[in-house]
Amino acid sequence: MSLNAVIFNSEDKKRVKDFLKLPMRLYARAELTQNEADELALLNGKHILSRYFKITPILVYRDERAVSRAVVTIYPDDSAAYVGFFESENDSAAAGMLFDTVTRIAADNTKTEIIGPVDCSFWIKYRLKTNRFGIPYTGEPYNKSYYLKLWEENGFEVSQRYFSNQYMVVDGDEGCEKYAARLAEKQNEGYEIKSPRADNFDETLREVYSLLIELYSGFPAYKRISETEFCAMFKYLKSILDYDMVKMAYYDKKAVGFFISVPNFKNSVYGRMNPLKLLKILCEKMKPRSYVMLYMGVDQTHRGLGKALAEAIRGELKKRRVPSVGALIRSGNCNKDYMERLIDFEYEYVLLKKSIRGNETV
Repeated sequence: MSLNAVIFNSEDKKRVKDFLKLPMRLYARAELTQNEADELALLNGKHILSRYFKITPILVYRDERAVSRAVVTIYPDDSAAYVGFFESENDSAAAGMLFDTVTRIAADNTKTEIIGPVDCSFWIKYRLKTNRFGIPYTGEPYNKSYYLKLWEENGFEVSQRYFSNQYMVVDGDEGCEKYAARLAEKQNEGYEIKSPRADNFDETLREVYSLLIELYSGFPAYKRISETEFCAMFKYLKSILDYDMVKMAYYDKKAVGFFISVPNFKNSVYGRMNPLKLLKILCEKMKPRSYVMLYMGVDQTHRGLGKALAEAIRGELKKRRVPSVGALIRSGNCNKDYMERLIDFEYEYVLLKKSIRGNETV
């Protein structure tokens, strides 16, 4: 059986179809987190962020069967190339041919390293899951359990680690006294911590943008985008939020912090909507069985406010008596061990990189 790597463009409808269909073959329905519409928009150069980068999609075929895929993303002002949308059968030879092609494209564009998985942009999806496979939670980067092996076989090394904490039900206040004291302290200092409403969602989203566009700038693979682009990408949150589980912090009427949680819809929010998916989303939103704490950020001049926001969310979780996930915390972050006694287990994720020189791996 022969292997063949193919670089294609959006005019090649057969290759586009093969690219989109590969994840559907690899994953059980309950595991699939593919957003087919986003992938197609990126392949066609019509995604809202497409103006920032150039992409090269690749497929590897074993005979006539697509078995591995990836997209190489090139930013003109970046010394790194990014590789994402990686999916593959557990086939070392096919993955090797795919990554050889990725490396050649990066070298041809005079890049000195390759970073991944990054699905074109920090704002779309990045990171590789390495443990506790099964049913993904909402917002989780999800992949097959053997992917790390395929990346490491091809010269990639872990450059960043991330963790998500799975929390048990909040059933008391033990161990959180300093967080409760910090919340009271900040409120006494004049901070207002409150939940937004659906009717002022657009204003709140702009406030979040004004904070995180700077706060997240030190993250790997980060690229700045406009407020309009950010709001267009995250407007979907309006229909799925439990607004009591979102907290905004204000000082002198200015937004200085945020904490965004969503009900755990698992993978119902991905892909094409149908009546059954919509019904599942509605039922989960009305009575969530768990939550995912997705995003948090605090203006760095307001020290201690992060603990106060986390305590406000903990209070909401205590009322609801459901478990939760503290999602995608960068290793070394001081919030990693918050509510440590309630941690049931940890999920782990990595970002990988490979250095290159010319057409050779360093």
